[in-house]
Amino acid sequence: MEQKVPVNEAAEAFVELLNANGVDHIFLNPGTGSTSIQEALSKFKALGKRTPNVILCLHEFTAMSAAQGYFMISRKPQVVMVHETLGTQQVGGALYNAERSRIGVVFCATRVPRINRWASLQWLEERFDQASVVREYVKWNYELRTTENIHEIVQRAFRVASSEPCGPVYLSLPADLLTEKMKSVSIPDVARHTAAVTPQADAAALSEAASILINSKNPLIITGYSGRNNRAVTSLVELAETLSARVITTQRTLNFPTTHPLYGGFSPDPYLQDADAILLIDIDIPYVPSIARPGPEAKIIHIDIDPVKQKIPMWEFPVDEIIQADSSKAIPVLSEMIRQGLKPEQKVHIQARFQKFQKEHQQQQDEWRKLATENSEKKPVSAEWLCYCINEAIDENTIVMEEAVTNRGSVMRQLQRTKPGTFFASEAVSLGWSLGAALGAKLASPEATVVTMVGDGGFNFSSPTSALWAASVYHAPFLCVIFNNKQYHVPRKVIRDYYGPEGFSQKTDSWVGIDIAPPPDYALISQACHAYGQMVEDPSDLPSALRTALDQVRSGKPAVLDVRIASP
Repeated sequence: MEQKVPVNEAAEAFVELLNANGVDHIFLNPGTGSTSIQEALSKFKALGKRTPNVILCLHEFTAMSAAQGYFMISRKPQVVMVHETLGTQQVGGALYNAERSRIGVVFCATRVPRINRWASLQWLEERFDQASVVREYVKWNYELRTTENIHEIVQRAFRVASSEPCGPVYLSLPADLLTEKMKSVSIPDVARHTAAVTPQADAAALSEAASILINSKNPLIITGYSGRNNRAVTSLVELAETLSARVITTQRTLNFPTTHPLYGGFSPDPYLQDADAILLIDIDIPYVPSIARPGPEAKIIHIDIDPVKQKIPMWEFPVDEIIQADSSKAIPVLSEMIRQGLKPEQKVHIQARFQKFQKEHQQQQDEWRKLATENSEKKPVSAEWLCYCINEAIDENTIVMEEAVTNRGSVMRQLQRTKPGTFFASEAVSLGWSLGAALGAKLASPEATVVTMVGDGGFNFSSPTSALWAASVYHAPFLCVIFNNKQYHVPRKVIRDYYGPEGFSQKTDSWVGIDIAPPPDYALISQACHAYGQMVEDPSDLPSALRTALDQVRSGKPAVLDVRIASP
């Protein structure tokens, strides 16, 4: 049942509604329009009332990225609040990341007062359609037009954001309406306004999928983000073992333990042609057809909470069974159907297949370890050796945010992750998300050690002053390891591959707009933000540098290691 709570104005009603929805943090970049909410928060604190923590973010990009990191860990939408259209635009690519990564967040922006404008600039700040800036990147947008239904609007925002497939919603809050007087606000029964229940999958479709997989000689599983639900990791292990199917994971989350004998790595390319049955689970891009594709006779099953990719303009991958379902619910049912349907002779073949894959996996792991150790003395530092050292320095409970970009292959080869909820990367391509996300992850899991790995380009994009300052002030320390090759390597690679050795860039060794040289002193920048900072150039210094940096983090201080690495 709804209950009436006394308030003096709409801003207080808004805060009460955030409390009702269990919001822990408001990631705030303030402006004149948010002052009434800031005053309401101060009042609540003075009166000893519950209020969300305010994390002041010196740049809006940090605010949205932190909300992304918090949701990755907790699956609870938080609030991002910025100033009008200007703040909305400053969020920029961070909203793109949240949308593509299916991150639930209630993105609020104040709006120029409709009447009684307080400053001359407000005439210039107003736009005809403020939400048009973000409409393509959110699940739902709305403008508060009256205080009478503020409880319904806020509640709908949280329901839409948290319903699968999750995503950001955008709420415009006119500044003058927030100061409108109110006697009380209706607090809905939140239990009656929660996210929609996710589908388990059609039983007949799962039965057909089970039949295809049971009768396959060489099944292959490819997954992208099933591990967003921690329980899906254990279920996927059981399914893979039931079939003795090799598992390829893009590792946007920890979907499958990298030490498991059936883990086949992060690229499906070597296995696509030989697979006669392919199970796709929660994945956006299962393979790149111009590089490798399944054989024409392969049967393909796709289980996904978002199987038709409604937010992707062009998405066409052929499948024989397309099933909309929550994979954490569908996988156990599929596993049981397969167990019941297997014949004794099929179990013999499955066991033989497991032994074959187990041997191949061990050979693969040995080759990857050898690749790291053989490069342990090279200068500049090898990315393989750097990732190997990071893996040795952290434990299974460490939460890793990965944004190494062109060095992602080294991360995937050397970083062993086994525990659900301890590895995350972004589904989108706007760089710089990982520092803010590390801040959010630490706030969501205060007892955990959080490590982020980012290229030097991404570090610059991340508004590091904002992220590191907040990590220090709000006691949310993390370790940032910069993979610093002193260049924008992706454009360099494209130029090199497209124009070849006869292109002027390569022929004259003159790469226009590529090199970040001489590089900024990132360690010094970090120190200016009250973080520990160290530059590492000698590969033999890496183990001790990582230990020192992690000790700093565990003592409560953010840390940055600027590691000068070789170009891929």
